[in-house]
Amino acid sequence: MRARAGGRAGFVVLVCSACGSSGAPVRTAPPPAATADPPVMVTEAAASSTPAPAAPSSAQQTAETAAIATMLRHVQQVRQLDATRPVPGVRLGRGALIERVKEHVARELPPKAIRNEGLELQLFGFLPTGFDYEAAEYQLLQEQLAGYYEPADRTMYLASDLHDDEADATLAHELVHALQDQHWDLESRSRYRPGEGDRSEAVSALAEGDATSAMYDMIVPRVLGAGATALDVPDIAAQIREGVSQGPGAKAPSVMRSSLAAPYIYGTLFVNALRRKGGWAAVDRAWEDPPTTSEQILHVDKWLAHEPAKAVSAPTIAALGPGWEIIDEDSEGELGARTAFEEWVPLAEAAEVSAGWGGDRGVLVANGDRAAFGWRMRYDDGARAGGGPAAHAYAVLAHALDRVLGPATAKGPDAVCRERADRGPIAIAHKGLDLVVTLGPARVTPSAWSTAADCAAALKWIREIAAAP
Repeated sequence: MRARAGGRAGFVVLVCSACGSSGAPVRTAPPPAATADPPVMVTEAAASSTPAPAAPSSAQQTAETAAIATMLRHVQQVRQLDATRPVPGVRLGRGALIERVKEHVARELPPKAIRNEGLELQLFGFLPTGFDYEAAEYQLLQEQLAGYYEPADRTMYLASDLHDDEADATLAHELVHALQDQHWDLESRSRYRPGEGDRSEAVSALAEGDATSAMYDMIVPRVLGAGATALDVPDIAAQIREGVSQGPGAKAPSVMRSSLAAPYIYGTLFVNALRRKGGWAAVDRAWEDPPTTSEQILHVDKWLAHEPAKAVSAPTIAALGPGWEIIDEDSEGELGARTAFEEWVPLAEAAEVSAGWGGDRGVLVANGDRAAFGWRMRYDDGARAGGGPAAHAYAVLAHALDRVLGPATAKGPDAVCRERADRGPIAIAHKGLDLVVTLGPARVTPSAWSTAADCAAALKWIREIAAAP
């Protein structure tokens, strides 16, 4: 559905955090060209099998130390957070910078997480079959890359070909990450934990929103005048989204661009909301008691109320028959739901039908060369004219799929299914407060994809999931 900083997926968040939201020129402020380092995600196995990169040499660090020290003093004042140690810096050519990020990804994220993320997006129909997801992400990275802060060696890495304004914005953004690391230990807070993708996404959004908001504080006075801050920038979300959608990155599939922008957009909105309530001290309190779901990022009141996610059981797979096994299980979160629904309906409508998220669980399953995905989302209690929130979301999405995929193959009062020759059936159902989606089974081979089931089988599976407690 979307890449996350933990659980099944992590590649988009990891890569976008390593490169950032390079942006197009905006009307009220210089482009948000800075990049964000990833809140680091490491598994025990990954940490033991792949050594951390060697620390940069003294000669490499010397050229950047003075400039970084000057910027760090400025960032401390703007962010109202003291540094506890200096931050060394290195300038690298784009190729060397990308190779360093590849080492970072290999060290911190299991390869199967990347493969599974791409497979899930293909089953949804958001990426072409046979699409090289990992290669496409690195291509997007190469087009967006400006620099990143690496918690593993506490070093700032910058692309050597940045212009002055771009370098300043990148440094400002990344040095906020360095301050976060010094005060709250990004590496341990954001460690890769299978099955906790939504929690990791929330931490990532907090980190990126914090750094982006502070970066804007440093650059908007040049346009809006002395004393202006990120809180004075109109429609900051649209500006960030526009930046990711322009330039070479505009050719990337929309789901990749949406996933790239999401932690910056919604993290910045969250941080700005906190700043309006209590300044940077309120953001510091969020680090001491971080959001646990992306729902809390999207709705500050839910973080203030410490509203937890509802426990949702993983979709059952007995209806698929023998030989199937779960190869990944995770929570998509409200932000994951919104990002997926944006592929089918306009932004505002996707936000509306994902709001009220209470909890969810998804499973990616395999049987030989066959794969499928089942997802169960539970809404909070709520009433709507004509039915509850799950029934409303079902009606909206079923209608949208009429437009996207054509008329349904099979349709009932509580479920609808469409057969797809290359990816297997896609079915949607609702029951009570639950919305359920199943994708496939599809037969996945290097030469071609093909369906491995029909709507009769898909409806049997989706109704089994919906009937489970």
